Amino acid sequence: MRRQTGRIKLARGAALAGLTALSLLGAMPGAANERHFSYTYESGVLPPGEREFELWTTYRTGRHELYVRLDHRAEFEMGLTDRLMTSFYLNWQDITQENAATSPPSTQRASAFEGISSEWKYKLSDPVADGFGTALYGELGLATDEVELEGKLILDKRAGKNLYAYNLTIEPEWEVGAKETELEEVGLENNLAFTHFFRPRTSAGLELRNHLAFTEEHKPAYIALFLGPVVSHTAEKWWVTCTALGQLPALKKSAEDPDSKLILDDHERYNLRLLLSFSF
Repeated sequence: MRRQTGRIKLARGAALAGLTALSLLGAMPGAANERHFSYTYESGVLPPGEREFELWTTYRTGRHELYVRLDHRAEFEMGLTDRLMTSFYLNWQDITQENAATSPPSTQRASAFEGISSEWKYKLSDPVADGFGTALYGELGLATDEVELEGKLILDKRAGKNLYAYNLTIEPEWEVGAKETELEEVGLENNLAFTHFFRPRTSAGLELRNHLAFTEEHKPAYIALFLGPVVSHTAEKWWVTCTALGQLPALKKSAEDPDSKLILDDHERYNLRLLLSFSF
């Protein structure tokens, strides 16, 4: 889990900006690069010159002790060419958890700025015109004490009223110290998603997430599984997508908690992610 870097005013200001954006949706006639899944990416990119503002909120809860976490991202996206788009993120979080070190145990809450991210996505083929949609994705995340790289292979296919997508993601993380930088963890993730369009702009389906964490010895520390429903709706200038995931019994248990069927140190029982975007 990323280290908290302290309470800051940016989190409150960004949250206020998000609420303002929500209130504007009713006045917006309506989006270009819609996403139909919350955790699984699709190959589409924004057309050249098109811009979007996107808000993420991920609600995470369910550990051995009280634990509620809200991860937030505010993203500005821009299409550069017919195949290439880029985006810039601000990341922050709020965590409420039980502090067992006090007697009696107390509840602590902290807000932390989690740094900035730069994303690049290159479309190789189209899911409708070609046999499959394919894209390459790269992201660099920078915080005061951590550096993250994320590489992703994206595959998707539109078949009638059905949409299928698969992502393979590798994500190394480095801890940056005063004297040295150490590789903290390497994550490998497989995402598989399906949705059906009940109406031209409304769909519902399932997302499956498989997350592996590797140690410095290149051995998997755990293998966590998540499954849950996803719904999405697209308008002319905005779109919204929401996924609720529940953790399934782990394929490989954590060495820190071998008696539990679930991974409850780095993950939670329940995740809920909401994506909201509008173009301008």
